[in-house]
Amino acid sequence: MMSRKVLFVLAMGIILLWLSIPASAGEGWVKYKSDDYGFSMLVPEGTKFQEKEYEGGWGALYANYQGIQVLALGKMGAPEKPEAIEKYGVKITGVPGEYWKVIDKGKDSNGWKWYYTVKASDGKKVAYGGYGVGPKGSYLLVLITSKTDFEENYNDYLKWYKSIRLF
Repeated sequence: MMSRKVLFVLAMGIILLWLSIPASAGEGWVKYKSDDYGFSMLVPEGTKFQEKEYEGGWGALYANYQGIQVLALGKMGAPEKPEAIEKYGVKITGVPGEYWKVIDKGKDSNGWKWYYTVKASDGKKVAYGGYGVGPKGSYLLVLITSKTDFEENYNDYLKWYKSIRLF
């Protein structure tokens, strides 16, 4: 039987699969649900990803699809504080902290106990996504793309972000 950490990384892989293809692709999407890790979302088929482990107990999946980098990180257990997750996001994405802007935040929505939606741009690349805490752990879900691609496909990236459900 697989360990919870391995299962979590695999579950995050499903998230990564969905995140790595813009919503305009439209075809071949299916609903994925993980009762063990408490999330559901639409996922496309065909994206290859790599597993990574980071310090502090974070597990991650990474993909690069048509120039879009996607990072799906998760840490099961005790919730992390917003500042700690954002600091980790700065480190992982390479976009300095002064460029991180919270564009939305809330609580008790789509299963998030709390969440921050963020956009970080150094003028050339954009990291977009969110972080927060759900019933089973802490999450940092971001895509990194060019500023031009982000602007041209903003509605697709927004649709991606809004599809995430935690339970």
